[in-house]
Amino acid sequence: MGGVPSVPQDKSRQVQVIAVGYSRTGTTSISIALEHLLQGPVFHGGNHFFQREDAWMREWCRIISLDGRDPALFSAGLRRTLAGYAAVADAPAYMLLPELLALYPSAKVVLVTRDRARWYASMAPIINNLTVPMRALDVLLWPCPTWRWLPTYLRWATKREMTRIGEGFTPEMLDKHNDWVRQHAPPGRFLEMDLHEGWKPLADFLDVPVPDMPFPRANDAAEADAVARRVLLTAGLSWTAILAAASVAAWQAYYQLSKGNGSVLSSLWRGVRGGAQRGGFLLDPLFQYF
Repeated sequence: MGGVPSVPQDKSRQVQVIAVGYSRTGTTSISIALEHLLQGPVFHGGNHFFQREDAWMREWCRIISLDGRDPALFSAGLRRTLAGYAAVADAPAYMLLPELLALYPSAKVVLVTRDRARWYASMAPIINNLTVPMRALDVLLWPCPTWRWLPTYLRWATKREMTRIGEGFTPEMLDKHNDWVRQHAPPGRFLEMDLHEGWKPLADFLDVPVPDMPFPRANDAAEADAVARRVLLTAGLSWTAILAAASVAAWQAYYQLSKGNGSVLSSLWRGVRGGAQRGGFLLDPLFQYF
């Protein structure tokens, strides 16, 4: 989750592998392994949703808004977004297994399993962070490019999961997910594995040589926690800048009015613009249009 998002150069390549292990089952490790075995980029949801550009995330949210309303356009949007990737992993790929198999009928499916008690302990901090009201998250992340779209994605993902495996975060949630995958995975093109098995089952499944190197061991939990801290810190600093600029604007408006310079609105606008420019306000580029 803390890695750099892979961006494909050859858009003609199609998805060969759909990795459907639930978040915190080693999705980063399996992504790194697949990149090596397939010699191509892997779409890892956690990396992309936190680190891609704002326009990309906005387009993704436009695509998911079509889910349930226009299946054809939704599928077309998925195909366009995933063009050039050799594999997909992490959310939302595992939620969209039937749709992805319809788009890529020859793709293979890999389910990474994990002890559910250890998975639950690892996943709990993420779920607890999501107890923040979405409207509060909307406000908190509004100044932050890319991240401002996360509440929209989370609303969609929550609705998807409630429909797919039911409501309630329990250790049994992982079992429900794994059973759902087994029901939808195509016979003969499905591998279920534990990361402790190393390269061999995955390499044999993909019919490629077993690498002469250690299997990737990324720490999903540490990476996710680091990303969460960075998001909160950036959002807090952004709002500090906004409030500081607003304070400067209010003071300048008061100063202009006390000198009798213009109307209330024009004085306030001069104050806002001056405060933004002097304070390094992150929305300063907008003022070029006024």
